Amino acid sequence: MISDFYKTLFVVKRSVWTTDGSDNPYSEEQEVGQFMGHIQQAAPELVQSLGLSLTKSFSIWCPVDTDVREGDSLTSVQGVYSVRAVQQNAVGSNKHLQLVVMLDQISGS
Repeated sequence: MISDFYKTLFVVKRSVWTTDGSDNPYSEEQEVGQFMGHIQQAAPELVQSLGLSLTKSFSIWCPVDTDVREGDSLTSVQGVYSVRAVQQNAVGSNKHLQLVVMLDQISGS
């Protein structure tokens, strides 16, 4: 099963609107959840179709019910990634989401 590969913890952060003490709105990034997933280098065809850089593009597989959206930021022990596309693969016994992400920062740098 594909879920056997979900061994990396990812923390999901999303920009949300809030207000300060004077009711002035502003956007800030907040943690909205976490999930276990599997990350690997993205296929060249997928990267090309999205117009992304091959050296920084990865695919993350995760449970189909994971709350993750385009524009979210994912943090793991390897680094920080921005979500560029979310594809649902809900056919058969290996239902999952495939997230196409770009590496924004390597951990420790």
